[in-house]
Amino acid sequence: MKFTILVVPYMRARGEVVGKAGSDPGRFQTLMHQVRRQLQFAEQLGYAGFCMTEQHMQIEGIETTTNPLFWNMYIAQHTTTLRVGQLGMNLTAVNPIQLAENIAMLDHFTNGRAFAGFSRGNTSRWVGTFGQHLAVTSAESDKSAMDQRNRAIFYENWRIVKELWTKPSVRIEGKFWQVPPAMKWEFGPTRDWAPDTLGPNNELREIGIVPRPLQQPHPPVYAPFSYSMETVRFWAREGGKMVSFVSEENERFIPIVIDVATKEAEAHGRAVTPAGVIAIGGHLTMGRTASETADIFQGFSELFSHAYDAPPYNVPMGRVWKGSRQEVADHVNRLALTYGVDEFFLWHHVGYFPEEVEMAMLHEFAEAVIKPGHSHSC
Repeated sequence: MKFTILVVPYMRARGEVVGKAGSDPGRFQTLMHQVRRQLQFAEQLGYAGFCMTEQHMQIEGIETTTNPLFWNMYIAQHTTTLRVGQLGMNLTAVNPIQLAENIAMLDHFTNGRAFAGFSRGNTSRWVGTFGQHLAVTSAESDKSAMDQRNRAIFYENWRIVKELWTKPSVRIEGKFWQVPPAMKWEFGPTRDWAPDTLGPNNELREIGIVPRPLQQPHPPVYAPFSYSMETVRFWAREGGKMVSFVSEENERFIPIVIDVATKEAEAHGRAVTPAGVIAIGGHLTMGRTASETADIFQGFSELFSHAYDAPPYNVPMGRVWKGSRQEVADHVNRLALTYGVDEFFLWHHVGYFPEEVEMAMLHEFAEAVIKPGHSHSC
C-alpha cells in the first residue's frame, strides 16, 4: 500500500485572531520551513508521496496552496524518494500548453518522481478571476450552462495536455483553443529540422512542447472526486485515478464507482483493477492519546465547519482517521481488502496545530499502518 500526504497549509494557527494572515511574508517563511521539516520526517517514516490542492488569493491564511508545482519542486529538493504532485491543478482557467510544459519540467527535475492531478476548480474568487478571458468560473456540479462550459473547457484542455505529452508535435482545432493559431512562421531551423510542422507558404501547422515528460507515456494522473458519474466515466476512459474522501457512512458508493469505471474502461479497451481507478482519502486527526485525538478532532471540526462545510463550498467532512493505532490499522486494512484499493491520501494540516502535534500525527499513523507491514512503495 502507498500513503500520500495531502498537505493543507495554514498561515494562521488554531484560535489565532489576526487579519489577512496570508499577506504576511514572515508567516510564509515560517510555513515553508514547517512543510519542509514535516515532509522530510514523513519520508523517514515511509510515506510515499506529497501533494497539494491549488488555491490562490487566500489572504485569510487558510489553505495557502499557491502554485503546487513550486511546492513540489521545493519538497523534491529536500527529499530523495517522495513522489510529488497535485490534487489537483485547475484545468479550466489556465493555459493548458504552459501547464503541460511545467509539469513535464517538474517530471524531469525530480527524475520521474512527479505525478499530476487535475480539477475543475471549486473557488469562484480565483477561478473566475483567472478564467475571465474564457468567461469561465468555478465548477458547481449543478449542470447549469456555466457548469457545462467549465466541464467542456476542462475536457478540451486535458486533450491538449495529453497530446502534447505524448506526441512530438500536434495540431488541435478546438472550441476554445487553436493549437497553433493561424500564423506564418519563417524560421530556418524549423524548415530544416521540423519541416512537418509547416504547411504551404510557411504556414505554422503544428507545435510541440519542450520538454516532453520523462515518464512515458506521461506522469500518473489523479483527480479529486465527489459523486459525479460523468467524471467517473471520463477518467476511466482517460486512465486517471480518482481520489475519494467519501465518509465511512457513505462508502457504499465506492463499489458503484468501481463498477462504473471498470465497465467504461473495458468498453474503451482498457483492462483495469479497482486499485487502478480509485484511491481513498481521509482526514488525519490521530493523536498520541485518546484525549489528544479528541482535542485535535475538535479543532479540526471547528475549522471544517467554518471554512469548508459552509458557503461557498458546503463540502461535507468525509472520512476521518481519529482512532487508536489498532482502530486506524483495522480501518485501512478493511478498506484495502473490501474494495481492492492500495493507495491512500491523508489530508494533513501544516501550520494550524502546534508543529510538534502535527509531527506526532504523522508518526502515529505511520506506526499504525505503514511500519508494521513495511508494505509502502514509491
